[in-house]
Amino acid sequence: MIRTLTLVSLLLTSLPLRAQDGATAPLTAEDMARRLGETTWGMEELLAGKVEEVTVTLRVEELDGDGHVKHIQERVDRFRLKDGQQRREVLQATKDGEDATDALRKDLEERQRRGEGRAEFNSVNLPFAVASLSQHRFWLAGPDSKDPQRLRLRFEPRDTKAPSIHKGEALVDASTGQLVRLTYSPSVLPDRAYRVDVRMDFRAQPGMGQVLDTLRVDAEGGFLFYKKRMRITARYSHLVPASSAPSASAMLPGTP
Repeated sequence: MIRTLTLVSLLLTSLPLRAQDGATAPLTAEDMARRLGETTWGMEELLAGKVEEVTVTLRVEELDGDGHVKHIQERVDRFRLKDGQQRREVLQATKDGEDATDALRKDLEERQRRGEGRAEFNSVNLPFAVASLSQHRFWLAGPDSKDPQRLRLRFEPRDTKAPSIHKGEALVDASTGQLVRLTYSPSVLPDRAYRVDVRMDFRAQPGMGQVLDTLRVDAEGGFLFYKKRMRITARYSHLVPASSAPSASAMLPGTP
């Protein structure tokens, strides 16, 4: 389970840009990516001081080589952050339908005493984040075939060997300029993994902006003749913004 959570810790707008002469010009792909980074809160932002509390509901399915579910683990964790310190609490947990809350609480408490309880989320960072923006190239790919009101912004790493860099696509709401969905695959896979697909869905959070709602990871790996597949779903709820955190919606054009 610890390795599984590490894997999790492993996811042309119509808004104009006003030129100096008073005319308007369409946003470029780089402009759009930069704006998404300013107005979107991904997992690393949620757990890096922008919220004081968030609840994560996690479902982990282990499948065999034929795609049959072998084990299911579900848990609800609450993260609290204060003065740069992160505290994680297991609220409820089951394994294959049986209660496992006490066992996982004891395991987490022991890991936190050893300084190992802090979540790692480097493998699911946003390509628009400040630390990642310059490491990707972006281009516009037209409207989504299923919903023309959503625009496709594609991205890929400038250096395919760089860690935590991804290749994928973002769906952007043309009327608001906000991120709706992000799908990608990491350029550097975890040890013994040969496929990792990530999908991140976002929602509008009053007073905060666009925040991560659901993270889905579908991964396969193995060693020699042993094949393993994991399906992971994490949902983020009960967000309490930090009093010092700026509202992402305040950075939108035209917002007072």
